Amino acid sequence: MPGPIPPITTAEFFQYLQRCIPPTGWSNRIAVANSGGPDSTALLFLLNALLQERAALKFPPEQYKPGSPRSTPGVPREVVSVHVNHSLQDAASTMECSAIQTAERLGIRHSTEKIPWGEHPFPSRKEVDEKVAREARYHRLFEAMQDFRTNVVAFGHHADDQVETSIMRMSQGSSSRGLAAMRPVRRWGMGKRDQDYYSFGAEGMRSWIVRPLLPVSKDRILATCEANKLDYVNDPTNFQPGLTLRNGVRDILSPKAQDSLSYITTKRQTKIKIEPYIEQLRAMVPNIHPREQLHEAVRLYGIRLEEAELQATNVLMRARMPSPASTLLLKSRELAEAVDEDVRIALIRRCLRFVSHGPWGSVWSEASGDRDTLRRVAQLLWPNEPRPPPSELPIDPKTGMPEDPRRPFSAGGGVVVYPAVIKLRDGSIRFRSPEEGEVEGWIFARSPPYTKPRAPPGSYAIADVTDQLLAARAAGQKEYRVLYDYRFELCFDLSRQLPQDVRDELEMRRARIVIHPDTKWVLPKVMLEGKRTAKCIGRYLWDLPGWKDTQRRPLKLQGWIDMRFVRSLEAV
Repeated sequence: MPGPIPPITTAEFFQYLQRCIPPTGWSNRIAVANSGGPDSTALLFLLNALLQERAALKFPPEQYKPGSPRSTPGVPREVVSVHVNHSLQDAASTMECSAIQTAERLGIRHSTEKIPWGEHPFPSRKEVDEKVAREARYHRLFEAMQDFRTNVVAFGHHADDQVETSIMRMSQGSSSRGLAAMRPVRRWGMGKRDQDYYSFGAEGMRSWIVRPLLPVSKDRILATCEANKLDYVNDPTNFQPGLTLRNGVRDILSPKAQDSLSYITTKRQTKIKIEPYIEQLRAMVPNIHPREQLHEAVRLYGIRLEEAELQATNVLMRARMPSPASTLLLKSRELAEAVDEDVRIALIRRCLRFVSHGPWGSVWSEASGDRDTLRRVAQLLWPNEPRPPPSELPIDPKTGMPEDPRRPFSAGGGVVVYPAVIKLRDGSIRFRSPEEGEVEGWIFARSPPYTKPRAPPGSYAIADVTDQLLAARAAGQKEYRVLYDYRFELCFDLSRQLPQDVRDELEMRRARIVIHPDTKWVLPKVMLEGKRTAKCIGRYLWDLPGWKDTQRRPLKLQGWIDMRFVRSLEAV
């Protein structure tokens, strides 16, 4: 007979937290998404207890030495609590009160965020479903993070949630990547296109979500609450199987159901029959105790994902060559080191997410995660059939050189992949067959912007920022930032006087400040446009010898404009 379930200790929790350190490190402050339920209540308590223990050590910074038993690796200095009240159920006010009381008991700063359904940018209450409610909650959490001046929020998801997520994704045809469920740390991301309440822009690239309790089962969280006399409220909607697919999965995975040996073979009716997926997970770890099989199987999927991402990172590091911002130039010879399909798919998704003009982190920016599309791209990058020798290739009548049998192709997510040859001497590229001193490669680039038929060159504008920029200046703001094409952040310095030429054109001739695409790589170019004026006042600066359209020096009027590429090639 199993013994009592032990609560989570602060020493154990510290180890879990160390697995969640963002690549940029901890900020001084971390927010907890506090629902008032047991998971977030335990998380808030453990974070606060750990930070108090660390503060009690009172070691000066110079005494912190790596490997020393008295050393304490960095953790945030303060934890704050954020509760989002959807006002969608009778228990909403009770859960809000529970979240407030826990924060007050622990002496933690707290903020309650309401969602005003029907007010911009939120939809009306009648349009709300589980997905909309979740996205609205993220919106309010993100705003609270900005108010608290933190870029990290912790969620109370645990090992049981991992199993539920994995089974849901199995039932929806996900790949092994999806079956690994949630990650302990991930970038917040940019959100979605054309959805104001779920759009986070460049700031989403600088923010992080961490989940320290993923290795811990629900029963240990409940034991932690009980051992420390923590009050909480159970969300009643979590126990209504017919409400959501997750609730149906949760009901089937409940201890009562799992104790019944005949249950797994019962054709129990839910929206989707998930018993085969449960059996699939159990079959992965037949020698593990039945109560631990599902947790262990999902954990192994997570390890596989981490291994695939690590191998993809190593291949990318060796294959990548310098190229214009927002593009990826990869050598074919080094790409060939990726032989496992999971590694290849992970690599392709990383490349698409880096280059796409869809919001970073959105499904669309990774070819919607479509397995057939990703496998088609893999087949083109890693063909099964060997290439014929140059002597057997047809001759291009224009160049007199053997034709390159490779062709450009669309990879999804608004990304085009061009075959190229790379001159090893200076790293520049040419679009033809290789000669001596050159190697084959591929360059991932944003697809050309759509232009209307017979439109004049340069007529496609990404954004007119005149009104917003002038409004920010009138309001006394020191800067105005705009995200261009989900790839570049442009910062206009308003703390200084606008150049006289720009001011005259704006005030006297009603000119507009417009961002246009520039060069084959669709880089940002800022134009001052009026009835008689079309003057470039800012271009993205990049300096690559041997590359066409390199911009080494800022333009005369560019001193007040800064441009920065904001996407990441990291796995998280």
